[in-house]
Amino acid sequence: MPRRMRRSLLGYLPVDSPIFRLHPMTRLLFLLVVSAYPMLVRMPELNVVGSIFMLALFKVSKVDLRIIKNYKMAFINLLFVIAIAYTFFGGYQPDYRVLARLGPIKICWENLRWALVVYIQLIFAILIMIFFLCTMRERDIVVGLRALRVPFVLAYMAGLALRSIGLSIIDFNTIREAEKARALDLAALPFTEKVKKFGMYIVPLIALAIRRSDEVSNALDSRGFKFTGLKSGARTDYILSKYKMTKLDYTVLAAMAAFLAAIIVVSLATDWLSLENSILYKI
Repeated sequence: MPRRMRRSLLGYLPVDSPIFRLHPMTRLLFLLVVSAYPMLVRMPELNVVGSIFMLALFKVSKVDLRIIKNYKMAFINLLFVIAIAYTFFGGYQPDYRVLARLGPIKICWENLRWALVVYIQLIFAILIMIFFLCTMRERDIVVGLRALRVPFVLAYMAGLALRSIGLSIIDFNTIREAEKARALDLAALPFTEKVKKFGMYIVPLIALAIRRSDEVSNALDSRGFKFTGLKSGARTDYILSKYKMTKLDYTVLAAMAAFLAAIIVVSLATDWLSLENSILYKI
């Protein structure tokens, strides 16, 4: 018997996924709390632990881990950009340890260390966003924001904005399939050519995004929407009435609040989470 799947912002998820037992507001607040973690905790070892936790959460939520492979080139390009930025433009101090020289440019361990710290933080943040997009629908975002008493127009705009991310990924895959249909073998291209190809995708993606924005604008106007709600009057949150908070939601919210409070207190009262206590700073 085929598995029943539910469309999310970034693909499909089994309807029996444990993540759907949580209220959309709980899942939305989870994004906010977990996203604060890499901003408050700079120690790379703890961010690596956070990334492992997110991968485990992918597995528990029955999200296909193969979806992360679609972003391997983005991860590589990100590492490439960060490494160049910190290596060549990271500055120099007399006490820096020089590892190599490229003409007048000095490659220092301290700059590479900062690049690695920032890269690990960004990888954690990207995994959080991928998980969020894989487990949320546009309706879930609207319901979650409306449960937090966010005005409907702002909630709907946020839902459309995040939905556009999934649509852009679909457009990106369509462009790549069109290239394959024209006998372009991406796997045979050298790494530098692959990077150039990814840069060339920007133009058609922007053109498609502008066209979609115009189509969505016309569709909303034809259905009577405006920035203050429906032209016929106030809007009733019918969908919001279909979702109820459960004991599991309150338990998860309490755990997240306690976790966030503990991180803030430890960060302000002690130096346990500082970069100076990292293994990278003891090398």
